[in-house]
Amino acid sequence: MFEKDSFKIINKDLGDLLRKLSVYTDEDLNKKINKNKWSIAENLYHLWLTELVTIKYIKKKTSYPKSLVNVNYFSKFKMKLLELIFFTGLKMKAPKITYDSMPKNIELKKLKETWIKSRKSFEELVNTLDESILKKGILRHPIAGRIDINMTLKFVKMHFHHHRKIITKLETKIKSN
Repeated sequence: MFEKDSFKIINKDLGDLLRKLSVYTDEDLNKKINKNKWSIAENLYHLWLTELVTIKYIKKKTSYPKSLVNVNYFSKFKMKLLELIFFTGLKMKAPKITYDSMPKNIELKKLKETWIKSRKSFEELVNTLDESILKKGILRHPIAGRIDINMTLKFVKMHFHHHRKIITKLETKIKSN
C-alpha cells in the first residue's frame, strides 16, 4: 500500500531547508567552498534535478503499465544497501543526467518555485496512479534496480537527507567567512 504521509514528510523537509537557506544571498549559496565540490546551490539543483528525472521516468514507465515488472527481493536488498551507503555518508558518483545541465549561477527563489511546482506534479502523478501500478517497479534506480513508489519516495528522502548533511557542513563554512 502507498504511504501517503511520505509526501508530507519530504515536503516539510524541503520547506524547512529552503527557509533555513533563505537568509543567504545567491552569491553565498553559489560560492565554491571546495574547488572540486558542489556549492550549496549546486547540491540543491542536483536534488531537484534528480526528482525531475524521477518524475519523467515514472510518467514514461506508467504510461505502459503492462511493461511494468514486480519488485524482486534482490532490489529490496540493494535498497537496504543503498540506505547503508547514505547512512555512512559514503560518496557515490551521481548519474550524469542529474548534474550535467547545472547552470553556473543558481537563483534560490527561482529554484524554490520550480521545485515546489515539480514536487506538486510528482504528488499529483502518484495520486492518479492505480494502487496496483504503484506496487510495481516504476523506477529503475542505478543501484537498487526496479523499485516501487514507496521505495522511490524513501530514496528521495534518503538522498535529500544525505545532501542536507553536506549542505549543513558547507553552511558552517559560509558563516565563518
